[in-house]
Amino acid sequence: MEAYIHKRSNAKLGDSLVNFIYSVAKSIVSEMPTGTKVSDSILSEAYRRSLWYSTNTLKIRGKKSRIADAIEALILYFWVHKDLTLEKLVDPLIAQLEPDRLHHPKEEYSSAVLSFQRLLDFLYNFHLE
Repeated sequence: MEAYIHKRSNAKLGDSLVNFIYSVAKSIVSEMPTGTKVSDSILSEAYRRSLWYSTNTLKIRGKKSRIADAIEALILYFWVHKDLTLEKLVDPLIAQLEPDRLHHPKEEYSSAVLSFQRLLDFLYNFHLE
C-alpha cells in the first residue's frame, strides 16, 4: 500500500475519484446537483486529524500537495483493491456534511475536513479488519 500511494499516476486518478465522491455527497446533502473540487488543504488537514496520522500507521510528509496526492491515491487503493463500493466511500462524507454550512466557503471547508476525516477513519478501521 505504501508504494501505491506514492505513485503519481494513482494520485491523478485518485484526484478524480475524490472530487466525484465529494460532489455526490454534497449533491445529496444539499439536494442540488453540484461538481466540486476538493482542495489539497482539506485533504491534508483531514489526514492530520485522522487515525492514520495519530497512530503513526501511515507516514506522509511534505507539502500539502504531496499529502493530498497520497490521500487521493489511498482512497483509490481502497476502491480498487479492497472492493469498496462508491456508496461506502460516499456514506461517511454524507454523514458528516452539514447542509447549512455548504453555502459559505469557510464553513464548508471545516465541514469538508470533518467529512474526509470520517472517511479516512472509516478506511483505517476497514484496513484493520
